Order: sequence, then C-alpha cells, then structure tokens
Amino acid sequence: MKVPVVHLRHDRERMPGRWPIATVSVLAVTAVLTVLQFPFPQVRLDLWRDPDALAAGQWWRLVTPLLVQYDAVWQIVVVFACIAGLGALAERVYGHGRWLLLYFGCGVVGQAFGYLWAPPDAGASVAAAGLLGAVCAWLLSPAGPRQAQVRVWGVVWPLGGIVLTARGEMHGPPLLVGFGLGALLLWRDRRRHPDDRVVAEAGQVPRS
Repeated sequence: MKVPVVHLRHDRERMPGRWPIATVSVLAVTAVLTVLQFPFPQVRLDLWRDPDALAAGQWWRLVTPLLVQYDAVWQIVVVFACIAGLGALAERVYGHGRWLLLYFGCGVVGQAFGYLWAPPDAGASVAAAGLLGAVCAWLLSPAGPRQAQVRVWGVVWPLGGIVLTARGEMHGPPLLVGFGLGALLLWRDRRRHPDDRVVAEAGQVPRS
C-alpha cells in the first residue's frame, strides 16, 4: 500500500522531532500556579479576570488569567492534556516563536471576550482553542495530511467556533482567530519560500 512520506523543510526552528520547549515551559508555569491556588487562593485572585481591576488600569489581567486554571481537578487535567497535545503539534508546525504568538495572542482574545461574557474567572482553555484553530489551518493547507477523514476536522472545528461565538461562548473567538492567524502564517511561508515547500513522495510500507 502506498502512503505519502512527508519531508518537511529543514528550518532550524521547525525541524520535525524538535523538543516543544514553548509548550512545556508555558504548561509547567501554568501547572505550578494552578497547584498553588489551592493552598493560597490569593494567587488566583491576583491573576484571574477582575473587571474592576482591569478598569483600574491593571491591563496585565488580560494575560495573567491564562496562567492559572480555575476548575475542578478533572477539568484541569483535560485542559492540560489538550494544551500538551495541541501545543506539541502546533509548535512542530509553526515553531517556538510563532507558537507563543498563537497561544498568547489567541488567549488574550479569549480573555477579552471572557470579560464581556464570563467574568470573573481564569483559565488557559481559550489559548488551547487558539492552538486548535491554528492546527485546523494546517490540516487544510498543502502541508497538511492527505487523508480526507483527517482534513475534514479542519472544517468541522472552525464551524464549531462560529456556532460558539454566535452563542456567546468565549472559546469561539480565539478558535477562529487561531484559524485565521495560522492560515496567514502558512500563506506567508509559501509566499516567502516558493521553492521550499513540503514535498510528498510515494513510499512503500508492508501490508499488515
């Protein structure tokens, strides 16, 4: 059976198999602060969405709610698992620096809508939604997988983001922003490196 063997561009920052240092670092900081909030609730109060504090000029509260997950333990585990999985893939595709742009850029968008729709609270799930959107953009790009049953998720999730946004759910906007930003970054790569695209060759693997 023939399957496509994908050779990625040997870019230093986006080399396949490279350690996802941005994902691990951000997740580690978030995990530490999330654990600390239980014995020290003031940690959460100093970081979470506080409309009055934001109005008083504490602009950093658009970012700091991403650093502590305020949920039941099982929800925290699910969110962290999503960040780890989506983050590692997104960092492999986009690189360390762009991963940070996607994570915190989309996260801030999610927190901004959170101030409108769900204050006060805190959590990194909106940043994970942004990573999901960026992965969807990659799924639909020429560099993405060839299997239609995989690529279709690149359509399903953004459509879900539209529905969530229409319903006033704060994970919708960052998902859509992540999709748009990811598509823009991939398009710029193809424009800037027209002779350095992903090349697919037919390979042979034994039948099982």
